[in-house]
Amino acid sequence: MQNSNIMDTHPLSGAFLSNKLLRLVETIADQGEVLLDSAGIRIPPRAISTVLMIGEVDNVTAADIANALDQPHQLATQRITLLIELGLIARTPHATDNRRKVLKLTAEGQAQYTLLMDMLGHIRAAMDALYEELGCNLADIAAKAVDALNDRPLIERIGKTPA
Repeated sequence: MQNSNIMDTHPLSGAFLSNKLLRLVETIADQGEVLLDSAGIRIPPRAISTVLMIGEVDNVTAADIANALDQPHQLATQRITLLIELGLIARTPHATDNRRKVLKLTAEGQAQYTLLMDMLGHIRAAMDALYEELGCNLADIAAKAVDALNDRPLIERIGKTPA
């Protein structure tokens, strides 16, 4: 992925924040995948939050994961299916409600989870160092920006009203 593109030098480049942020996300995701591979972690990068929930929450279901991660149920189910195919998680009946299927880490999933937790500690330290280098915590700034735009959308910020 390129460090820059034509939008960076365009006279209206300030309007293309999403373009810059998508490049940042892709850069972090690509580098994160290299880190996971280097540690022997087979968990797909986009399924890490799913594995974390399964490893940390008892009796967790696909619906619980979708709700907690604010994801469409179909996306959560696709990630769960992939993790089952990889042998990292299994569906088991709920102890008191046969309609619900609880997700659990397999033995291999637990080993991967342990490796993942160690790597996430290293990644967190690296990100903290990056934030210090940049002089701001990007995660906090991103959350504040989302809140601000939800409170006052772009259409209001430019003085228009929704049609």
